[in-house]
Amino acid sequence: MTSSAPQASNTESQTRLPRHSAPQTKRKRSRLLTVRLSRFLAAAVALALVTMLAASALAMHSWMTSKIDSSLESMLSRLEKNAELSLQQPVPPPPPPTAGPQGDQDDHDDDHTPSQSSSPNSSASPSEHGPRGLRGPGSAEGQLQLIKDDDEIVSGVVKQFDVVELDSAAQQQILSLRCDGHGHNVSLPNFGTFRIMCTQSESRTLVVGLSLAANNSTLIMLVALEGVIALVVIAGATFIGRKWIRKEMLPLGEVAATARNIGSKDLIATPTVEDFQRVDYSIAQPGDEVGDVGYALNTMIDNVETALQARAESEQRLRQFVADASHELRTPLASIQGYTQLLQKGSADEELALSRIASESARMSGLVEDLLLLARLDAGRELASDPVDLIPLAIDAVSDAHAAGPDHEWVLDLPQFDDEDDVCVSCMVAGDESALRQVFANLVNNARIHTPAGTRVKVGVQVIGGGASAPGFVRMSVADDGPGIPPELRATVFDRFVRGDTSRSRQGKGSSGLGLSIVSSIAEALGGRVDVDTLCEGEGQPGEHGTTFSVILPAAEN
Repeated sequence: MTSSAPQASNTESQTRLPRHSAPQTKRKRSRLLTVRLSRFLAAAVALALVTMLAASALAMHSWMTSKIDSSLESMLSRLEKNAELSLQQPVPPPPPPTAGPQGDQDDHDDDHTPSQSSSPNSSASPSEHGPRGLRGPGSAEGQLQLIKDDDEIVSGVVKQFDVVELDSAAQQQILSLRCDGHGHNVSLPNFGTFRIMCTQSESRTLVVGLSLAANNSTLIMLVALEGVIALVVIAGATFIGRKWIRKEMLPLGEVAATARNIGSKDLIATPTVEDFQRVDYSIAQPGDEVGDVGYALNTMIDNVETALQARAESEQRLRQFVADASHELRTPLASIQGYTQLLQKGSADEELALSRIASESARMSGLVEDLLLLARLDAGRELASDPVDLIPLAIDAVSDAHAAGPDHEWVLDLPQFDDEDDVCVSCMVAGDESALRQVFANLVNNARIHTPAGTRVKVGVQVIGGGASAPGFVRMSVADDGPGIPPELRATVFDRFVRGDTSRSRQGKGSSGLGLSIVSSIAEALGGRVDVDTLCEGEGQPGEHGTTFSVILPAAEN
């Protein structure tokens, strides 16, 4: 059993530890918001640039392909017009020499013929292979032609300023393509990639093509250049964006610092928050996200301060209430205990002792009843809502006051009504008769106790507003021309155990400090309010002083 407390403490510490360590673990898993936003910005810019790069590359490829197809259509048209010239013809022999013996010339020809045939790069004459159209002045590097006339095939491609004949595999690969008048890409081994377009008649197939090597090189260079530019743009955007994000996040850092400062304080041990810092009001301005967060945090701090201040005041009032209630109950109990001991010893007048015991018992019983009434009202227990005429209650209160305080001048101020009726219909309120009698009794008793002899006290009932369509209000008032309430007591006059004499001496003539608090609670429970108007000597005109308590209640519906 002795080790249960430390074990419970360890368990509580273990349960609280993850709550404080969770943010640290989360920070290890994730970077700062600035870094994440910078990465997001870089990724967004990179995605945009890659999309633009792909779109531009596709557009460039499509444009270049269309230009090639247009050239192929022109080439194919010219080839159709000159198809009869495209078939390979025997090449005429070279012209005879202008000088020298015939034998020498033959020998010369015999000596040079092998050399000419074995040297394709000789500048003496172009190659004799391939279609004649490729050997003309209009041929370009990478141009391809193929002519099939029945079973005879003539083909060639211009390569390094020479016409190279296509092999049979390349010829068959080209002839396997559809002749639909549209361009097709084909990769020929040992020759490269070509854009092919062909046309076909009954006995003849004409094919033209252009090499895609130059176009592919241009496209690759374009993509590479755009890629370099994209990398530079991404790096610049990331650098500038990170600087801008850090600048924009600085106010959020101040908000976080303020929140950490609040979180580091022990609000249970520190009931006041005067030292709480707030987000600078230049930052905490609604309009953007950071300003909204700062403004909300400042508002939360204000609410926390208000709540803690209210808690501190409530605790102080509770402590004061317990102390005052204990004192008020201790005094009659002490008197009862003292007189009881005297009776037991036989040293006191029995009749006097019993009278004092009864008096203090009644006083203690009344105090307990007042405390119970306040407790019921605080708990929200509803009072009765029966129609009650305030005129008889005011008359009874003045009658009782005459008996209790004959040294005061008591006056009634009542509205005029028909003598044939014994009730004032317009003075009816919906409430509890016993509670309303207690309101009159407490107000009259307060005026009697806290004013000197000879004070004029006027108890009145007045009708306020109202008419045929809607009920008005009824005002219960107790006004005196006494010294008035001191300024230091006016703010707390309806608080519990507040007396004109705060020293707990019996100079208060039996006042417990609960009378006005009960009046305020009953008025609020009946849907009304209590007002106080007071002047001390010197605050108003010469000779003007006194206090008026007014209880305003809704009139009962007819």
